[in-house]
Amino acid sequence: MGSVRAHGRTVEVPVGGFEHEVLFYRDDEGFLAGLVPFIREGLERDEDVVVAEPRPRTELLRDALGGDAGAVTFLDMAEIGANPARIIGVWAAALDKQTAAGRQLRGVGEPAFHGRRDLEFVECQLHEQLLNHAFDGGPAWRLLCPYDEVRLPRAVVRAALRTHPIRTTVTERLPSADYARHGHVEAFAAPLPKPTDAVLRGSYGPRDIPATRRTVAQYARRVGLSDEQVEALELAASELATNSIRHGGGGGTLAMWLERDAMVVEFTDSGHLADPLTGRISPPLESPAGRGLYLVHQLCDLVQVRSSPQGTTVRVLTWL
Repeated sequence: MGSVRAHGRTVEVPVGGFEHEVLFYRDDEGFLAGLVPFIREGLERDEDVVVAEPRPRTELLRDALGGDAGAVTFLDMAEIGANPARIIGVWAAALDKQTAAGRQLRGVGEPAFHGRRDLEFVECQLHEQLLNHAFDGGPAWRLLCPYDEVRLPRAVVRAALRTHPIRTTVTERLPSADYARHGHVEAFAAPLPKPTDAVLRGSYGPRDIPATRRTVAQYARRVGLSDEQVEALELAASELATNSIRHGGGGGTLAMWLERDAMVVEFTDSGHLADPLTGRISPPLESPAGRGLYLVHQLCDLVQVRSSPQGTTVRVLTWL
């Protein structure tokens, strides 16, 4: 632990291990005031600095860093985090690489950026909760997550205090009194909202994988998805139905419907995913488990996974 002075008292902030921090900003000046010193401090300490931001923010940082920008690895968060469930895998790969090289990682990641859809913000919150589960107890590194407290929905900003153990400002680092260390357990087990429109529903068993795949493809074509989107959904349907048969009691239920801006395919079975990180990190080559869900996360626009002892639901959304 490290001591800092705040509001006339000494408070303890975790130091060492995984340090997951939130930084609230109100404008470009506040964004740069918080991030540029953080990045330069990492470079001065010979840490490997990786910044994952939407492209406009990346360009802003490049200009502010000047010559130091060349020493930073920049990633487009709108690309790597289009489906927020992919982001942990990116950080895990970066951490493994730097740990193997004997260097320390310092990251900046803004998954909940302005302009995202409401359902994406829901998955960003779960992602932030699972980051602590994924990296607590592992190698030491810091991840600073900026949040635009002016343009983001108020609920998204408030949730950031529950998902980050540390709140960082330009002048100090404070423990977040609202941090819920085990919040990911409840969030991962919570049921998804029920659809409000008409739903096509059916069941599948061990012999129904080809038929399930065809059914999903036919519906996708009928609602006007592109050939590439249809192909991705066909493969996702095959993987998810196979998972249900192998790990979810031998079969499950398929549901399909339209949201305002998405086609939704949902697979439900009686199995239980004990590890909420399943599918978010690339499985080891020697392990056959988790590959199907990992592939679905990589292929599809947005994937929502919820699981409890009562069963597992995987909801796949494809933007229209």
